[in-house]
Amino acid sequence: MCRTLATVGLAENENGGAVDDPEQIAVCLHLKERFMSRRWIQWVLVDEDSCDLATFEPLENGFRPGDPHDVTGQRLSRFSYVKRDGADFMMLSPETACRMTLRSDKVLKRIWHSSSPLDDGQANEAIFVALGQFGFLEPGLTEESAERASWTFADAILHSSSRRGRDEPIVGENLDLQKRFPPPQARLVPTGKTHTLTPVRDKNQLATERRRSCRKWHASPIPLPLVSSFLQRLSAVHESFDAGGLERLDKPIPAAGSIHELEWYIAVGNVSGLEQGLYRYCGFEHTLDAVPGSADAAAEMLQNAGSSMGATAEVPPALIMLTTRMPRIAWKYKGMAYRLTLLNAGIALDAMYNTATELDLGGCAIGTGDPRPFQRVTGLSWFEESPVVEFALGLPK
Repeated sequence: MCRTLATVGLAENENGGAVDDPEQIAVCLHLKERFMSRRWIQWVLVDEDSCDLATFEPLENGFRPGDPHDVTGQRLSRFSYVKRDGADFMMLSPETACRMTLRSDKVLKRIWHSSSPLDDGQANEAIFVALGQFGFLEPGLTEESAERASWTFADAILHSSSRRGRDEPIVGENLDLQKRFPPPQARLVPTGKTHTLTPVRDKNQLATERRRSCRKWHASPIPLPLVSSFLQRLSAVHESFDAGGLERLDKPIPAAGSIHELEWYIAVGNVSGLEQGLYRYCGFEHTLDAVPGSADAAAEMLQNAGSSMGATAEVPPALIMLTTRMPRIAWKYKGMAYRLTLLNAGIALDAMYNTATELDLGGCAIGTGDPRPFQRVTGLSWFEESPVVEFALGLPK
């Protein structure tokens, strides 16, 4: 079958060119879909002498380039960047699920000319047509949306590169450093005079010490009143007020500028009184709003959470998910909006651990998370709203 694919060729069997055998065409199309689903197909840009200029490698299962189109007036996306990878140069962008490895200095030099809108002559060059097909260009003169404009280059790169939004592994255990260097020690050697402190063991200290990450769950469903109390203690809106033209919120936990750009969701698997699915918590009315058609997405989120907590962990009965609405916080703060959203998320995680402990619930922060099920079921782009925190919740064993 592979030899047939190589003989027939992808382009010919799609266009019905030199191949008349329907069985061969069907075999090739089937193989193409299977290979694309595993990221086994790459695209190579060659010059007139058949020399490789660039290779496009998919980072997400099932990735497909767009159709060739007129790129006149487009330019290099402000999120596209080039970095060195060994002896090669590589172009990436958080807006596209592929990477481009540059095989020729000629290509690298030509790309710099795409910072301005492409003219008719440049738009006909194969390199710029390819950049458009693979998602590295943006409209040159069109005003970008408020959601996209809210993201700076550094914020977008950090967000996309620290999440499991690609099937090509980018986050997880750092085996490269472990092989090259000894582990850094936890204890630092004192460099000055040491002062002995007297420990205090009060009620608050004892409550903090009870906190544990839970990865195994009781089979009983979480009582809905416990979920209600958990969300109310963390995200209920006490007051809404205007400051500087922006609506601010008074909630139980602090947030930069009282903006509270983090939205609270719960993916339900086993909660009494709730069907499986994704729900958004509304702190104004203290309600849960179901996301339509989200049962399968919620199941995927819970499965991802279980696998992210380790080989011995179980799928949690519920998952708290915090998403950031960057346009809200970026409207107020410049150059530090994403940093503030991460600080807010850290405060929320600490509060979730303490609240879960007080309610005799088990909880565990998830180090990695895949935002794609959320984006798929809500239809929101990550520019508008994207998950930044996941927290497993249930009755501990």
